Amino acid sequence: MSDLVARAQLIMLAETLGVPPERVRHLERLGAENLRSLRERISNLLFDEQSATFARMSRLAPLVPNGLVARVSQAIVPPLVAGRAAGALGVDHPGRAKGVLSDLSPQYMADCAPFLDQRTVAVLAPNIPPALLIPAANELMRRKAYVTASWFLDYATPEALLDLEAGIPDKAGLLHTTSLVQSDERLEQIVRLLPSERLAVIVRTAVESPELLMAGLSLLARLSPELAADLGDILFEHLDDDGLTEVLRTVVGQDAIPELLTVAAAVREDAVRRIAADPFLTEPATLEEFVDAAVEHDRWEGLLRVAEHLSGEAGRRINRAAKSAAKSAGSSKAKAS
Repeated sequence: MSDLVARAQLIMLAETLGVPPERVRHLERLGAENLRSLRERISNLLFDEQSATFARMSRLAPLVPNGLVARVSQAIVPPLVAGRAAGALGVDHPGRAKGVLSDLSPQYMADCAPFLDQRTVAVLAPNIPPALLIPAANELMRRKAYVTASWFLDYATPEALLDLEAGIPDKAGLLHTTSLVQSDERLEQIVRLLPSERLAVIVRTAVESPELLMAGLSLLARLSPELAADLGDILFEHLDDDGLTEVLRTVVGQDAIPELLTVAAAVREDAVRRIAADPFLTEPATLEEFVDAAVEHDRWEGLLRVAEHLSGEAGRRINRAAKSAAKSAGSSKAKAS
């Protein structure tokens, strides 16, 4: 799985623990799947410790009118408390969730959202009308709370996803949020669901900043080759020569070469030819970075496609490295057997 996905999981873990990402940076070596498992176990433990309290609150909930719950909550209940309790209460009393949420301000909902039990989001998200979620979603976009927003994309219905995409004008924020969807299968479903012209707008925003480019590459690298080819072509067609050079510089600087090589293995020949023609790529130091990334992450398909359009020592350097890596892999397999 993508290193960029591992970094995203690290950010999610930090948010769950309520600490800066730097505090848990040493755990990045665990990889995306292990980080996700660790985060989910910690989150579940935090909420399970309060299950008895939530159960008592749930028994009292039917006695209090929706409007009163909303007014009192916003006036005196801290978002951390409200968020942790809201999920459990919403699962026990799903018919009341819409009524209470309709009386809450988008700001308060956004305050509470990071403290929801993610297991209850899976139950609540499909049953909340998009009209109630969109104002809070836009507030989360304004705050750049993309991790929290991504939980709702994980579980929203197809109809709700279309409404959310149409109702969120911040396409850069939507790209960030979509790139954080946890399951590759779910990510593929979401991307295939969106109309092509609206999806193209989101993809083109990836060139607006290094952070967006990382989100865009992470997203593309997790898609099926067919879909990655379609969207990758849109991205490269949107870049002029200077823009492509800047993308390559950013990719090297942000340690995202494996993701770019995954995309290069999928995109059509014109895009590969443009990558190979960029003068920054054939600088010795850059080429060495690409070869090292291919060796470490086994991303030879994309780099060998690029090498087909390189002449001279640059192409020979890549092919020698690929043959050496294949020979080493063969020796390792032979020893293991």
